[in-house]
Amino acid sequence: MDAEVLFLERCNQIHILAQSLREIDILDIGGRLRQLFMDDKHLISTANKDKIKLRFEVGRFSEEPDPYEAYVVYHSLEDGVDPYLPGREREPLVLNMDDFLAHHIMTINGKRILIKDIISFTSHVAGSIHYDPRPKKDFEALSEFAKYFSLGGLPRGTRILKAIARVALRGLQPLVDDIKDRRGL
Repeated sequence: MDAEVLFLERCNQIHILAQSLREIDILDIGGRLRQLFMDDKHLISTANKDKIKLRFEVGRFSEEPDPYEAYVVYHSLEDGVDPYLPGREREPLVLNMDDFLAHHIMTINGKRILIKDIISFTSHVAGSIHYDPRPKKDFEALSEFAKYFSLGGLPRGTRILKAIARVALRGLQPLVDDIKDRRGL
């Protein structure tokens, strides 16, 4: 399949999966995001022939990081990753793709969890692409936390994919539009 068509199809799949309430559908968002953003030959760079500058608007924590962050058991943006949900009063951060992936969205037992960590965790541990019952040390905290704590019936680290997907799709829209325009779609 052509990279541009595959890119458009993956974006469409993410949109559909993000509407679901089923855990498996939401989990599968992680694998699609990995293919778009993080694979060695990720689809964004392959499909972005016109070198469109992509920007991602994200929510942020209301306070600067605490110097005692090592003592934080759990803190998460959850839906607040998407700055355009009702009730959000802070200006969003506007990030390039690398900064988007490196955006801090959760802290578990003093460990900062970034967007790319959630994508990797759901892709390589939780089952979106691979399932690993004994995850690497990098994913232990998130894996253990997800086993025992949920929100809206979904494990922590999975539910947040819905907000990440909304932000990602908005940021990718200029590339989607460019490809559709060039192809007459």
